[in-house]
Amino acid sequence: MRRINTLAMGNALPVRVTALISGALLGCTVAAAAERTTATLETALRNVPKSALMTEDPMPVVFTDVAALSEAAGGPLSDAALRRMASFAQFIRPLGALTPNGGKTWTAKAGIAFDKISYFAAFGPANARIAYWGLPDAKAATELLGTLKANGFTDVSQSPVILANGEPRGIKLSQRAADNPWTGPMGQTSAVMTLDATVAQASAPEDLKALAGLKTTLADDETIALAMRGLDAAGRETHGQIVQAAVVTPLIGISATDPAAVLDPGKDKTQIAEEIKKQVEQGSVGLPAYAGGIFADMSGDGGSAFAVSLAYGNCADAKAAVSGLEARWKEGMKSTTAVVGKTVEGIKAGCAAVVRFGPTANTADAFEEFMHNYMQRGFNVLQIGSRK
Repeated sequence: MRRINTLAMGNALPVRVTALISGALLGCTVAAAAERTTATLETALRNVPKSALMTEDPMPVVFTDVAALSEAAGGPLSDAALRRMASFAQFIRPLGALTPNGGKTWTAKAGIAFDKISYFAAFGPANARIAYWGLPDAKAATELLGTLKANGFTDVSQSPVILANGEPRGIKLSQRAADNPWTGPMGQTSAVMTLDATVAQASAPEDLKALAGLKTTLADDETIALAMRGLDAAGRETHGQIVQAAVVTPLIGISATDPAAVLDPGKDKTQIAEEIKKQVEQGSVGLPAYAGGIFADMSGDGGSAFAVSLAYGNCADAKAAVSGLEARWKEGMKSTTAVVGKTVEGIKAGCAAVVRFGPTANTADAFEEFMHNYMQRGFNVLQIGSRK
């Protein structure tokens, strides 16, 4: 750097060299981010407010990566892909439109080809749920709103710009179309707005206005960042991609008598664990109390795998959780699969317990079994207990 600053060519060369170096470093940074297993998931979470965690829903955010799904299942709308998406279809509103005919009318009804979408995500309570359509860039998002405006949507807000196709939370039976992601089988209203390269869909404009200009997001949450760090480590080992994922709170592992105390944003991971211990049924068998985490349907070398990354305040508890996850899978799950676990230290603090169940060739058996048990209130691998 000293050599550059003392060259006898004025400031022009240093500026150009600095620009080239900065460009090269930026390129390396972008490339490194793109290689991370959680890169697309993090992009989605950067538009989700941290308040999304403050809900009694144990699985407050769900996510599907369309490109990763297509690669893993032989096409975004193949039979294998549709079967794989079925687990999350009821949580992500637009995916419900695939059920009637397997997406044969998707492009005409949605206004965009399915394979032009990067990801879907959804969060929020049932009466104010928001779905995200992640697109390649801001231009694509703006163009989709233009298409919708040409097909019945009208302006309902100028700042931020929001379009809608009906009254807030309205149902218009004349617009019923099960294969239309903007109305669905009940003719439900959709209100839409852009967030850079994302189109946000809700049932009322007021649900969207709070999303404009978010200061802190779920990607900034220490617990979620630690869980993503764990998934990145699991992904590097198998060149893995996240096909689907869900953010979870401790409520997925306990029947909390006081959920608000468990979800208190002012508490750190250790304090949350202590609060959970107070509410866990004495004598119950399960994992050490965790602050939250992410589970994922992953693809990679050898096929598909189900991965879990749970955030802990220390590595001793995380190590115990790895052993506990392995033991609980063998105890209560039918899928026969290899189990690989490890702990991953956080950048500043904490430790993630990361376990990968699989891979299994060409199927997502472990993920599908976990989701089936979750929906049917069956055996819960993620149960928190007072003893192992």
